[in-house]
Amino acid sequence: MQEQPQGQNSPNFHDPYAQPPLNPQVQTNRFGTYPPKFPLDAEGEEKRARKRALRWRVFLAVFLTATITFLLTVGLLYVFYGDAIRELGGNRLSFVEAEDGDAYSLRFPAEEGVDDALSKLREVYDLIHENYIEELPHAELIEIMTQGLADNMESPYTFYLSAEDNQATQDSMSGEYSGIGAIVMMDDTGYFVVNDVVMNSPAEEAGVAIGDRIIAVEDKATTDINDVSQLANMIRGEDGTPVNITFFRPSENREIVQDIIRKKITNASLTYEMLQEGIGYIRLTEFSAHAAENFEKAVRDLMDKGARHLVIDLRSNGGGYAYQCIDMLDVLLPPQTIATVEGRSDGKEYTEYWKTKKAALVPEDMTFAILLNQYSASASELFSGVLRDLDKAILIGERTYGKGVGTLTWSLSDNSAIQVTTFEYFLPKGESINKIGLVPDEEIILDEEAGRKPVNQLSLEEDTQLAKAIELLEKLLK
Repeated sequence: MQEQPQGQNSPNFHDPYAQPPLNPQVQTNRFGTYPPKFPLDAEGEEKRARKRALRWRVFLAVFLTATITFLLTVGLLYVFYGDAIRELGGNRLSFVEAEDGDAYSLRFPAEEGVDDALSKLREVYDLIHENYIEELPHAELIEIMTQGLADNMESPYTFYLSAEDNQATQDSMSGEYSGIGAIVMMDDTGYFVVNDVVMNSPAEEAGVAIGDRIIAVEDKATTDINDVSQLANMIRGEDGTPVNITFFRPSENREIVQDIIRKKITNASLTYEMLQEGIGYIRLTEFSAHAAENFEKAVRDLMDKGARHLVIDLRSNGGGYAYQCIDMLDVLLPPQTIATVEGRSDGKEYTEYWKTKKAALVPEDMTFAILLNQYSASASELFSGVLRDLDKAILIGERTYGKGVGTLTWSLSDNSAIQVTTFEYFLPKGESINKIGLVPDEEIILDEEAGRKPVNQLSLEEDTQLAKAIELLEKLLK
């Protein structure tokens, strides 16, 4: 789940911002004026002045020798190391800019182990720079260090995004892009799994199935990719061009290699209809921009058509913006606290309470049957868990993914970005679903053949989860 970028002063939503470079103050030293002036009117004074001059000459010789030696040493280091690490020690990691020699330092607190860690970093850096099979510029090595810091945190939702990957993520949340129309998520084993297929998309036409793993794109293995946005950037391209993708289909234990022609994808993240008298149906595939606005319109329209209860289908919905989720709950609930959030910001721990603020749009006795599966995650789990805890919803389907933490994304100066896990949320009854998921009230698993189809391709006979939801809501209508 991502919090929507808003103002920096907002407690819930944080603006992506470029981290300013570290600019330590430049301290200058002055050595005074040389040579000293000699008095001319007294012989004693002249002798003493000559002695002082001799001492200055000795000092100057030593000083100049030391200075020249220092400058030669620094010059050689500069030739060999350029913009690289200049100093490791004293709890400081320093760099020097090539043009004017300005120093940039990262300073660390005097904690136990910091000096040893910095010494180890210097040793590793030098070994790689001097011995790696390919000579890499220092700027590239520092970029690798930057990526490595973000990508090696304990949370799988904290990572570095290149400028291209960052743009791909923004495009996907806007709902329009040029690609194949396969919705993909990384499962808990590290595979990129297709969890939905956009209707009338190239992926649907190619027969891509739910559960297919994408293992290579243009013969490049996906094992070295750590985020869905990177995979999306590999697959997307100019409208009308082909992309070669290798899938592994576990149900058939075989690889499938296909050339799929990209086309413009407009992903309608929300669709709705009346299922029968008194029961409306809303399907949401992601909590993207305008999701809450479209959800409110759908609820109003369905109530105008006579809906007294709603089926809300969040199967294969991997989440999205937290604020969209909260605004959707504001349509269904009266003002109240819906979640407790605990996290860190600017080096300090905080606790916040997410609340609905407006009067509910729906009648108090309206019940929601929410459809979930193993790919329902993040904001989907928050939305469903809140309504369950408040006795407003029946959960139907499979245990959900279990993403009970949220992230913020900071855009950097070169349009790259880092996504950072910053908070954990707790449902109204105090439960965290992180790494656990939601257990449905009615656990129903689709049969194997139906489970490989996108939701939009299932008939009512095949969709036993939807059939159960209708059955339960029909009882409430009587």
